[in-house]
Amino acid sequence: MRVLQEIKCDWRVEVTVVHGMREPSEDSAIESELRGNTLRVYWYMLSQNEPVGVREVQRAIGMSSPSVASHHLSKLVSLELVEKLPDNSYEVTRVVKVGILRNFIDFRGRFLPRYVFVAIFFTAYTLAYLVIGMNMYPGLYDKYIAIAVGVIGALFAWIESYRLWKVKLQ
Repeated sequence: MRVLQEIKCDWRVEVTVVHGMREPSEDSAIESELRGNTLRVYWYMLSQNEPVGVREVQRAIGMSSPSVASHHLSKLVSLELVEKLPDNSYEVTRVVKVGILRNFIDFRGRFLPRYVFVAIFFTAYTLAYLVIGMNMYPGLYDKYIAIAVGVIGALFAWIESYRLWKVKLQ
């Protein structure tokens, strides 16, 4: 009985440690603050992969003045997503996937919609089947079904990728 209680205590400690790694309320607080121009600044900083200055952010995003860019950078610092460096530049310290960022994947320094990889797969599948599979004679309807699945999958994935790309920061 005593061993069972010790195991139960160890289990509670482990659960506390794992749960303490990521607080759901923390993500919701960040999500409520990270929108609009602040999200655009954060997106720009994530895509740069290097520290950026206030004027650089202002020019890249098309803000009216450096003070507006500074305000949004300060907001990111207060959310602990960005750190201000001694040379007055800012660097991303933490990447969070909230809001529209959940639908994008960082691939070699570029943010791509998640569905791009599915679209590439279905497109390659359909093209490969057209090249290789049309020379075989299994059954007439098998070919049409395989081509239809590939075309519909590719079409759906490309449309969703395009839709996410257009919506990304409006």
